[in-house]
Amino acid sequence: MADDYFRVREKRNALEWQVKEEPGVHQGNTINSYFNQDSQHDLEEDRLSEPHSEAPAVAKTRAADPQKPGPQAPTTRKTARTIGPNNLPRRQKITLSAKQDNAAKIAFRNNTPPTQIVDMGRPIQDIEPNVGSIPRIFEQIGLRTGSFILPQRSLGESQLQVWGNPKQVSLAVNELKAWRYQANKRAASSTKGQRLGKDAFAGNKSFIGSQYAADERIAKLDAQRHEYQKVPEPGTQFRYNGYFLWPNDEIRATDLFGPSCEALDPLRMEYRVYIIFDEARSVFKVFSNSSVEKIYAVIQRIENTIKEFVARDDRPMVLYLIEPPMTDKYRDSVRMVPGPLIGPSRTPSRIPQSCGNKLEPIDVVDWELEANKSASRNQIRMSTAISKVLERIPYIRGHLRMRAQFGTFTLIKFQWPPGVSSVPLTQFETDVQSAGTRGTLIRDLQLGRPARDVLHDIHHAVNLFQTIGASDDSLATIPPQYTAMFYLRHPDKAEEMIQLEVDFKTDDAGGEFEPSKALWRKASKPDAVSQAAPLEASNVRLHSGVSWQLKISADNLVDPSRITSQMETFASGIEYKKPPPETNPAVSGYKIFTSPGNFAVLGTEQRTTFRYSLKKQARITVEIQRYDVYDGDNPRLPSTTQWALSLYDREWDLKLSENAKLGVGHAASWNPSANPFFTPIKPSASGEADAGFKDFLGHTQDIGEFLDGLKADSREPATATSGSTKDGQPADERKEDEQQLLF
Repeated sequence: MADDYFRVREKRNALEWQVKEEPGVHQGNTINSYFNQDSQHDLEEDRLSEPHSEAPAVAKTRAADPQKPGPQAPTTRKTARTIGPNNLPRRQKITLSAKQDNAAKIAFRNNTPPTQIVDMGRPIQDIEPNVGSIPRIFEQIGLRTGSFILPQRSLGESQLQVWGNPKQVSLAVNELKAWRYQANKRAASSTKGQRLGKDAFAGNKSFIGSQYAADERIAKLDAQRHEYQKVPEPGTQFRYNGYFLWPNDEIRATDLFGPSCEALDPLRMEYRVYIIFDEARSVFKVFSNSSVEKIYAVIQRIENTIKEFVARDDRPMVLYLIEPPMTDKYRDSVRMVPGPLIGPSRTPSRIPQSCGNKLEPIDVVDWELEANKSASRNQIRMSTAISKVLERIPYIRGHLRMRAQFGTFTLIKFQWPPGVSSVPLTQFETDVQSAGTRGTLIRDLQLGRPARDVLHDIHHAVNLFQTIGASDDSLATIPPQYTAMFYLRHPDKAEEMIQLEVDFKTDDAGGEFEPSKALWRKASKPDAVSQAAPLEASNVRLHSGVSWQLKISADNLVDPSRITSQMETFASGIEYKKPPPETNPAVSGYKIFTSPGNFAVLGTEQRTTFRYSLKKQARITVEIQRYDVYDGDNPRLPSTTQWALSLYDREWDLKLSENAKLGVGHAASWNPSANPFFTPIKPSASGEADAGFKDFLGHTQDIGEFLDGLKADSREPATATSGSTKDGQPADERKEDEQQLLF
């Protein structure tokens, strides 16, 4: 699997840049070898015994006698092991390209003449003074019409080149005319000496001094960016040529990078090189007139994308660990009680819960010994899983998060014996580890208590929580933070659900709120089963109903170029709605925002976050969140309320934030091992490497016991009272057959 790949590559750094006799070829490992199931020794032996087809990273460049692009002799490659039907690649679900080229953009890249040249009647920057936004405007027009519009190369140009079929070009020209009309309308409505916001200010300043020079640089850089995206003209000669053989039998480069390998556009511009993929020979060609170092750097980063593919394609690490209960909470059996309906498909679930007999006095000592062994095994398994995942995620680009989330553990798939109401605890511990088991942690703690009582207990937990910064302020004086959450369908892709989160900030006096930050992401409905998290390690507490899960996940953000004007209008139209004087939104769930009506909203939530730090370790942040869901019956008061809690070390966010800034083919520099992620409260006198992880487990135990106290006294399934289901029907009154729901 991927672990073998990373270990083998680590041991072979010395061979990384060997030059092979084959002229002009950089040969990478086949992806099949990365997923080989044999031992590490067999992997190394196989690669070293196949010097050509299994060579390590190699590059040969031509520094003398300019050559025409392309290899001068056919290459030989090892035939990959057959995968899937008809010998086609089977791993085609992952793409590193945030935006795919349409046919018109591909035609531009292939040096096809433009379909039409459109004269806008005046310089483009007169129509849109904000020169930096022009490429995005043209890109969005291209998305809507299927065309491609090449931005102007200098500020004085008034003509635009458009690619596409006649219908697409006609639609694009109409949108360009509408764009110009709106600009003329804005200009006509302004009076002499007035400035219409930021655009007018930019327009008045664009022709003087440094502002004009800055705009000119923007236009020229964008022209260069598009130039390097194209295929070189036939007969073009380059001083340096480099090649990288791609393992096309397992994953097509065009599937991973886009039809024109557009995911590599940042490399093209960063190094000022041309990158072409010859699909017939499965080889990347890199051309440059600058330096041989750029060729080496580009080829190395192309090869590194294989590591990102391996890291993304690897199966998520999923664990279901049963926490051994304390002696006084031990029960010898486990039963299933009805759980909530999960995700947009409303999949039935069951909540495992301890039941049966207590320990006999004679068995107490034996159980305590067994419980200690079980806790130790769980610690080792979770620590090992974290380490394995952290080895891979430095290669994953994007917004990563690591959280310990508390909630209710439910089973969606589980082999339950027919005709029985409960099973022995030992049998359940074994069966839950079977390959067919599928569980999830829903965020709802199912507290079953009024919000005022919940907040009262939180504000008085001064032995567990403190204000961030360890000030003397009371926990009750810390104002909550509000977030509006909308679930919508993408205006250009009806099948794609998107989520908008808008944070509200307040002034220092804690008075009026206003929207401060909008974040668009691809999303599923709340409590949908996660499909992309690299790690989901669940610690199931059967004796209390409150479990927790350590999860590493990635935000699937909407690419900025895919945020349409309709989406921007919706986000900018969200406003603060001041509640009545006697209303406390943190207690009542009163909705503090309004939204425009230009979108069909599928769901609306308000998240109220209370943020503290742990008393024992101030760097650990605790977020207690209230989620209020609204429907059309009462648009201001919630139809459903859920409580959630998560904790995290602020260093986790600091480390993982590096992944969001990575370029194509780069990896994060943080130490990919578990111990640096878990800092002990105090340095261990014995030098235990896992002292920090043990402290972390102690924190989760403290939080779990606190939440046990918050829950209602009744141990009946809380789904019937907490509002976890949206149909209003108590879970125990559902008519579905129990055995059918139990898979």
